[in-house]
Amino acid sequence: MNQAQAMLAVAHGSRDPRHREVITGLVDAVREQRPELRVETAFLDHCGPTAARALHGLVRDGYQHVKVVPLLLNTAYHVRQDIPAAVAAAHEALPRRWRAGVTEPVLTAPLGPHPLLTAGLERRMREAGVWPGDEEASVVLAWAGSSDRVAAAAVDELAEGWQASGWERVVAVPAVGDLAGEVVRELRDRGARRVVVAPYFLAPGFLADRIRGSALRAGADAVAAELGDAPEVAAAVLARFDGAVSACLAHVA
Repeated sequence: MNQAQAMLAVAHGSRDPRHREVITGLVDAVREQRPELRVETAFLDHCGPTAARALHGLVRDGYQHVKVVPLLLNTAYHVRQDIPAAVAAAHEALPRRWRAGVTEPVLTAPLGPHPLLTAGLERRMREAGVWPGDEEASVVLAWAGSSDRVAAAAVDELAEGWQASGWERVVAVPAVGDLAGEVVRELRDRGARRVVVAPYFLAPGFLADRIRGSALRAGADAVAAELGDAPEVAAAVLARFDGAVSACLAHVA
């Protein structure tokens, strides 16, 4: 058996083909940063392979120690419930002859919040023609939204910390109806000279598209691209992998 560790990167999945394309690009970027590491991808829904199929493939190839990195930006339901349940079920479903020498997979923290993701957001802003610290720019930090208070508080904290780096104002806005456009207009009414949108999403999709359309119709000056395969995001994936020491699935609930 192979004593080396492998990574199982688990994404949410989507019917939108752009999601899979971007996740594939991100995982390729992780492999480029650490070529010696075996990295496989799995999805919770809509895409394949499943966590069970990906884990079985790693074990079949001799990997006894697997760390599971959620390719998600916040600690909410999918991270606390769906991914641990899917990976635990995949481990239990291993053939008995394989399971004997395989340790229980270790679940890492999700990607965000993390300073590397902030750096990734700033990269996307520069690509959109807006430089970090622009004192004339107000930023709409657009995210998927969640009823989970911990998740919402984490994004608010991210916005506050990012504002402190020099932006005139950073406002966290969930993807609810036309709220992104409403906030763009409100910032204009308050005297903002420039209003730009930073999507806090890994990949494009329905919610990111809703925010982009809403903000542009309201007159936003720029909407940056999603985080995607930015080098900083790949580095954050590896940072989570390296930082997971003892968060076994049995202790995650």
